[in-house]
Amino acid sequence: MRFKGILFDLDGTLIDTSNLIVRSFQHTFIQHYGRALTPQEVYAFFGKPLRDAMEHYGPDKVDELITTYRDFNLTYHDELTTGFASVPETMQKLYNNGILLAIVTSKSKSTAIRGLKLFAMDKYFSVVIGHEECQKHKPHPEPVLRALEQIKLAPAECLMVGDSPFDLASARAAGVKTAAVRWTQIAWHQLLAEQPDYVLTTIEDLLTICNIENK
Repeated sequence: MRFKGILFDLDGTLIDTSNLIVRSFQHTFIQHYGRALTPQEVYAFFGKPLRDAMEHYGPDKVDELITTYRDFNLTYHDELTTGFASVPETMQKLYNNGILLAIVTSKSKSTAIRGLKLFAMDKYFSVVIGHEECQKHKPHPEPVLRALEQIKLAPAECLMVGDSPFDLASARAAGVKTAAVRWTQIAWHQLLAEQPDYVLTTIEDLLTICNIENK
């Protein structure tokens, strides 16, 4: 099938912010509680808004925790964010073949754009949906539906790519086909439980799915 649009989660899907996110959480909880969260505790909230994690792990200091987290995260964003192999090149090929590309993320729009610019990918994305643009968040369909509205495509014309079960559930609830990435930090059985339509071993698998020659 030739999709007209592809929606992407950002963190853990197109850019590797796992170390940045874990370090930000650990810094925050050491500062406020004298203890560090484990990577597994952090991974459990990948794909969900920051506030959800803070309400779970530090309900008595939510706003303080968010402020400390964001200060550290923005300070070390560029230093601790790395790329995944072949992602910018694949985005360019999809874009050059007329496929509309959008980001659907649970982080702020400005930080998402900063991450895209770090790897010179911002020019390929006509739409970036951040958490502040939605009343409800993944796994609710609202973020995906908002992206569809802005790129002016029907659900059946699009594919959603993500590294989290929340990405897949949000897309499926919106009527969009789903693709799970194998480079996720989240337990694979959790993604399989969402019954993705496709599994990407590498990002270049999207070219095959979209019938684009990889050369």
